Amino acid sequence: MPTDLTPAMQERYGIRKRSPWAVAGVALLALAFVTLIGWITWRLATPAPQTQLVKFTVNSETSVSMLFDLQRDGKAPTTCVLRARDIRHVDVGYARVQITPGRDSLRITYPLATLARATSAEVLGCANNGTPNVDPPQFAPGTVNPPQQTTIDGR
Repeated sequence: MPTDLTPAMQERYGIRKRSPWAVAGVALLALAFVTLIGWITWRLATPAPQTQLVKFTVNSETSVSMLFDLQRDGKAPTTCVLRARDIRHVDVGYARVQITPGRDSLRITYPLATLARATSAEVLGCANNGTPNVDPPQFAPGTVNPPQQTTIDGR
């Protein structure tokens, strides 16, 4: 901004001194925009793991075998949450399973222990480097989830 102009000339040609608050506000908005673009780019570059339940088989009153496919970034551990429900839609088996780093594409068979005969089984969700945001277990009052296998080799 030229400083050798008289105040009358500055007013005539619309040259005004900018407020430091306005400059700081514009800089803050620009920083927020760049941060948002960076976050979106990072999210698109690291997609969430994808799962598909292939089938489940009720083995007994206390066990269900789950076969599911997992597509993920194999560089990081992946945590998946699985559950089985009975005919009343009450949880009878629930597991948080960590799959160690390894292959990007896996077909996993998981033996889910149950409290009673299951009529359905599902993969609630998976996440890299943390627990997926899924529903907590919903067991009948007074019941406790049976012990589950907690780790699967991802190699």
